Amino acid sequence: MKSIIISSLLFLMCLGIVETAQAEKDDISLEAYEDSLAGLAEIIMMDTIADNRLEAANVFKKTLKAALKKQGAFDYPFDSLKTISIQQPEDNKFRIFTWQLCHDSNTFEYFGMIQMNATKPKVYELADKSEKVRNPKHETLTTRKWYGALYYNIRPFTKRKRNKYYLVFGFDAYSYTERQKILDVLYFQNGRPKFGAPVLVTQEEGQPDEVASRYIMKYAASSAATLNFNDELNMVIYDHLIMFGSPYKEEGITMMPDGSYHGFKYKRGKWYSVEKVFTHKQEVAPVVKPTLGRGRKTNPLLGPGKN
Repeated sequence: MKSIIISSLLFLMCLGIVETAQAEKDDISLEAYEDSLAGLAEIIMMDTIADNRLEAANVFKKTLKAALKKQGAFDYPFDSLKTISIQQPEDNKFRIFTWQLCHDSNTFEYFGMIQMNATKPKVYELADKSEKVRNPKHETLTTRKWYGALYYNIRPFTKRKRNKYYLVFGFDAYSYTERQKILDVLYFQNGRPKFGAPVLVTQEEGQPDEVASRYIMKYAASSAATLNFNDELNMVIYDHLIMFGSPYKEEGITMMPDGSYHGFKYKRGKWYSVEKVFTHKQEVAPVVKPTLGRGRKTNPLLGPGKN
């Protein structure tokens, strides 16, 4: 009962701020917006009632959009939003806000906003339509049909001269037994964001090159997997996965890291696969000892330990 009362009060407070801002030509300060957003973010992550979490996520989306449309909002850090990922590329052309909603232990949804660094505020809302993406490796997607994820890194590169593209790295809690890490490609066409471009080239001896628009790595929820940019090697690094019998009955035969790493190396506008980045390799996948009951993720955003 206490949870319901607290959540209801926060909903009313945040809705009131948005309605007041619209009525008064957005006279609400960014600090006031941030206070409301921080309260909603806590409900999204911590409330035990699914309907409260969903309502908070929807109100958060509306409130954040109103805040980001304020003049000067691009330079406001929103530091108190600890469970909301805010990623900004080196060129400061934009920044991406993403957040995760857990409907239940087997269903997750993602929300996002792209805020452009422009004289006139411009914000693009991202709609998670992952379940409608039939060919995720190759489809080009839009803000209205986005392969939802919680982004944790972004790296710019050029596909052709003057054409700026961005590798975006994301986490998807996916299901009770499996997680996903996603390497997507973001670019802007006629000023509007697009996701997915044929720049990820997998090369295997004796096989024709396979060109993909994004890379998705699915692995056991009880394990940890890396997919990120390595600054020292100047390349994308990711775990090589093998089939393995999980110690958890519900996972069965699943995919787990074997201790070796593959990668993608940039060359003339594309990213080419590299096998066996390091020479060390374990014979079997490492067994993860259970924590919090059954080895569920300890980091509420990115899973157990690895990016």
